Amino acid sequence: MIKSLVIYGLFIVNFLLTISSTSAAADFHLPLYDSDDKYFADVLRLALKAEGGKHELIIHDHTVGQLRTMRELEEGKFNIFYTGYSREREQTFIQINIPLARGLLGYRVLAIRQVSEDLIRQLHGFEAFKSVVTLGANASWPDTGIMQSAGLQVITAPTDALWPMLKRGRFLAFPRSIIEVKPELERFDTDANNPLIIAPDVMLAYRYDTFFYVAKGRDDLARIVEDGLKAAYEDGSFMAHFNADPNMAYAIRQLKDHPRKIHWIDMPDMSETTHTIPEKYWHDPAVN
Repeated sequence: MIKSLVIYGLFIVNFLLTISSTSAAADFHLPLYDSDDKYFADVLRLALKAEGGKHELIIHDHTVGQLRTMRELEEGKFNIFYTGYSREREQTFIQINIPLARGLLGYRVLAIRQVSEDLIRQLHGFEAFKSVVTLGANASWPDTGIMQSAGLQVITAPTDALWPMLKRGRFLAFPRSIIEVKPELERFDTDANNPLIIAPDVMLAYRYDTFFYVAKGRDDLARIVEDGLKAAYEDGSFMAHFNADPNMAYAIRQLKDHPRKIHWIDMPDMSETTHTIPEKYWHDPAVN
């Protein structure tokens, strides 16, 4: 009799756990900021599948600036977004502490006009680089503050004005993530008389990446995404997706086959929580 009650009790517990799991299914509304960012939507889709719940991902085409998108996330228009790290964003939202591009966003090659190549080559050391090179960036980008805190000269402008400004020589170099630069150069290097290239000898780097963020109070969504990303790492699907992405593959080849002098920049404003994310989630060019 007692044995039967125990078995029945275990059945009830498992049944309730199943109901609980089913009821935890959630709809995720993700604004897709740029067509080049399909990788991040696919990572989220991968995580939701690996987590095992019956979750649904709804993609919203959304081309407004990141600051407005952050406000809309707070207001509940969307319930998840991807963006580059900042301490302010980490404090305002719940950050899912797994870097989505394994830190490759922090490796910044320099898009320059070909006529500037010799000047860049002649700069030896970070102090010389800082004293001569002007960089273009958007004022709202978190990495703009990172570069400014390192003493770099940064000229800010709206995103859609930066490539035209580079072509006109308004600044010397446009730092672009090694995962972003290839499709962007293909779109904007259209003037054969004033060609753009990637500086072959030097780049910037800092420990930095894109993370998923959800609004405060949505710990349920954060748990689903974090559990899903960890599960995707465990079953190998995350790395398979990462290695198959053409922009990630291009970035890894660039780091491996075209070594450049790297000017490393400190991240003094990074929280201890983000700073201590396990190394297995970051790409290491010396190992990979």
